[in-house]
Order: sequence, then structure tokens, then C-alpha cells
Amino acid sequence: MLRIQTFPAGPISTNAYLVADDAAGVAWMIDAPPDSARMVLDAAHAHSWRIVALLNTHGHWDHIADNAAVLAETNAPLFIHADDEPMILHPASMGDPLPDISPTRADAYLKDSDTLTLGAYIFTVRHTPGHSPGGVVLYEPTTGTLIGGDTLFPNGHGRIDIPGADEDAMHRSLRVLMTLPPETVVYPGHGAPTTIGAELPWMRALTQS
Repeated sequence: MLRIQTFPAGPISTNAYLVADDAAGVAWMIDAPPDSARMVLDAAHAHSWRIVALLNTHGHWDHIADNAAVLAETNAPLFIHADDEPMILHPASMGDPLPDISPTRADAYLKDSDTLTLGAYIFTVRHTPGHSPGGVVLYEPTTGTLIGGDTLFPNGHGRIDIPGADEDAMHRSLRVLMTLPPETVVYPGHGAPTTIGAELPWMRALTQS
């Protein structure tokens, strides 16, 4: 059974996810907001799940601040899209005011159409730039699960008025997500889960305008 636990953390309530194949006893941590590491690590321990990877949906500070703390305890590999690795290598470059964030380095890069296996489940990586150059989402078709990062929220998408953002790229990324089954459950970087079908009306209006 695929299990997903959500841990909102940090000053802007960014979601960290613990995604596990319960039967296999293995899990991923997806995104590492400030003050999320201890909560997620304790939850994994309580379920006897071994964290086998840390994945960053993108490199903005509120999604990567606890990378180093997670890696120090798990020795798990860190995955991010290559276009966003500069932000985890040099967190201070994202400007002030920011919490004190330790630099980290990717062990492997997430690429469009890659597949990643978690126990019995196979997730496909889709590169979805727009909010950041290296934004990605992770889709698991047998359970209808999408880890959406800051590409798709309930009633909106990540900001496109910040450095590295691109409105046209965001529209292209949303068109990709619109092709997923409407019952797909979206676990966003901020806020509560939604579905592709619930978000289709505004995505269609936005991308066709």
C-alpha cells in the first residue's frame, strides 16, 4: 500500500511529504522545509520505514532548508533537477532574509520522463518549469498520485514574478498536467490536496487565454 503523510512546516507552511511503500518498508522524503526533518524522521522510525531518498521538487529555500539535517541522519541520496541545483549549492544566493541553510549537493538529477521505483510503485518525473527553472512533479499512475511541488496548488500555481520564473513555461507545464486523468490526486507544495479535475476549469481558461 502506498502511504503518504504530509508535514506542513516552516514560516510559510511548506509541505514535506513522507511517501512509503508500507509493505516494503521503504520511503522517500519529498521536500525538506525548515523544521521538518525531525518530524518526518520520527514518523518514518515509528512506522519502521527506511528513508531511501530525499527528493526536492525544486530548489527554493522553503523546500530545501532541512536537506542537510535529513541527509546527516539517513545517508540517503539527494535528487533534484539540474537547473535548480545552484540554489541548494548556494542557498544564500536566494537573498535575505532567509534562515541559515547549509549547502547540499545532488547525488543524482531528476530528468523529464525518468522513472523512479519505490518498492512496488513506479513514479514518472515530469519537468515542469515555470515557478523555477528546474521544477518537477512526480506521477504514480496505479494509485493516481501526483506530487505537485509548486507547479499546481488548489486554485492556482506557484509564483511567476520571482527570479527564475517564466509565465510561458508555467503555461506549458500546466498543459502537461491537464493531460493526466481528472481523478488524479495532487499533493501540492502548499495547502491541501486537490485533484486534476477540480483544477481543470481555471487551468483551461488560463492556458487558452
